[in-house]
Amino acid sequence: MTFISIEFLLFFAIIVFTYYLIQHRLRWILLLVASYVFYAILSIQFIPLLLASTAFTYFTGIIIEKQETKKQKKKVMLVGISVLLFFLGWFKYFNFVNDSLRAIAKYMDWNYTVPYQEIVLPLAISFYTFQAVSYLVDIYYGKQRAERHYGYFSIFFAFFPQLVAGPIERAKKLLSQFKVEHSFNYENINYGMKRIAWGFFKKTLIADRLAPIVSSVFDSPNPTGSQIVLATILFSIQLFADFSACSDIAIGCARMLGINLTENFKQPHFAVSISDFWNRWHITLSTWLRDYVFIPLCKGKKKRSEIYLAILITFLVSGIWHGAAWNFVLWGLIHGIYRVFGDYTKHFRGKIASFIRLDRSPVLHKWVKISITFLLVCFSRVFFRSDSVTHAFENAQLFLTLSSWRPSGMIKALEIYSLLDLVIFMFFFIIVQIFQYIERRNTSTWKSLSQRLIFTRFAFYIFIILSVLIFGVSGKGFVYGGF
Repeated sequence: MTFISIEFLLFFAIIVFTYYLIQHRLRWILLLVASYVFYAILSIQFIPLLLASTAFTYFTGIIIEKQETKKQKKKVMLVGISVLLFFLGWFKYFNFVNDSLRAIAKYMDWNYTVPYQEIVLPLAISFYTFQAVSYLVDIYYGKQRAERHYGYFSIFFAFFPQLVAGPIERAKKLLSQFKVEHSFNYENINYGMKRIAWGFFKKTLIADRLAPIVSSVFDSPNPTGSQIVLATILFSIQLFADFSACSDIAIGCARMLGINLTENFKQPHFAVSISDFWNRWHITLSTWLRDYVFIPLCKGKKKRSEIYLAILITFLVSGIWHGAAWNFVLWGLIHGIYRVFGDYTKHFRGKIASFIRLDRSPVLHKWVKISITFLLVCFSRVFFRSDSVTHAFENAQLFLTLSSWRPSGMIKALEIYSLLDLVIFMFFFIIVQIFQYIERRNTSTWKSLSQRLIFTRFAFYIFIILSVLIFGVSGKGFVYGGF
C-alpha cells in the first residue's frame, strides 16, 4: 500500500472520518495505530526496530534533560546519537564499508575475510533517524523540552503521512500540533484534497511516465552521448516530479488532519545558483544539514578555508545519506565543490556579467543563471542516477562531450519516446509549468484558482482527476522511499 494506490486512499479516508468522529483525547491512539499499521503493511519485519528506536530516543531525551551539568547532558546526547547512527550505519552502510575495505585489501594484497552480509535496508530509517537526532540535540541546547507523553512522542517518530520520505520535521513544530484539538475545517479538507490530487498528477503523469525512458538509457550497455544528455535532463524532471509529489501527498494528508507540515520544495529548477538550489530542494534536509552539521562544524571558525572545508563535509554527509555507494559520495562532493567555487568566484562572476553588459538585462541575466544552474545540477545527477562509479564516469564523459549536444543527435535521441507518449508527456509537462508560473507570480496557485468562478475551479479539478485516471501510469513507488 503506497501513497499512489486506491488502498491508501480508502485507508486514509477511514482515518480522516474516524479522526473527526472521536474525541480529541482518543485521537493520538488512532494516529499511532494508523501509523504502525501503515508501516507494518509496507515493512512489517522492521516494526521491532521502529519501536526500539522510538523507546530509546524517548528515554534518552528524558535522561538528557535530567542531567545537572552541560557536560553530563552532552555525554548522554552523544551516546544517544551514537546508538541511533550505529543502527543506521549497520543497516545502510555495513556492506558499503565492507566492500570498500575488501577492494582496498585486494589492491594492497592483504588478507581480508569479512564476508558480505545479507542486510535489508529498513524502510524510512534515514528519515526517522534524522528526526531522532535533531530531537536529542534540541533537548541538549534547551530548544525543546523532553516529551513525557509516550503516545504523542511515538506519533512524532512514526507519523505515517511523512514517515516514509519526509518532510523531516522538528519536534518543536510537530509535537505541539498533535496536542491541539483540531475541529473539522472545510478549508483544511479542501486544501488537503487538492494537494493530494496534485501529487497524484505529478507522480503518475510526469514522474512515472519518464521513469522507464530514463531507465532504458541508464540500463543500456552502450547509450549514445545524446541519449545520456536527454535521459539526464529527463531524470532531473522525473526526480523533482516524483519527490515533490510525495511531499504534496504527505502535506495534503496531514493538512486534512489539521497538521501543517513544512514545505519541502520551492521550484528548485528555477534556482539562480547552487546555493539558491539547496534553499529550494529538499528544504527540510538542507536545513537539517545546516543546523546539525554545518553550523557545529563552523563554530569558532573564521577563516574562509575552514568554512569551505565545513561546506565540503556537509555535502559529503548529504551524499552518504542519500545512498551507500561511491557514486552518491561523489555526487555530494560535486555539490560541495559547486558551492565553494560559487562563493569563491562570486565577485569575479559579477565583474564578468558587468563587462559583457549582461547585468543590464536583468531578465536575461536571471535566465542565464537559471540555465547554468540547471545544467550543473543535471551533470551531478549523472552520478546520482548511474548504478556504479565506473558507469558514472563513462556517462559523465558522454554528458560533457560537445558532440552529444548536437541538435541532430538530440532529435535522434528522442526516438526512445513513442510519438504518442511524447505528446502526452509534453501536454502534461506544460500544464505543470503553467501551474508553476502562476505560483511564481501569485505565491499560491490554489489561492488564485479559488478566486475564479466555480465552473472554472471544478473544471480544473475534474481535469486533474480524469487525467490521472485515463493517462496516469503507476510505477514502483517513490524514488526517495529507498533512502
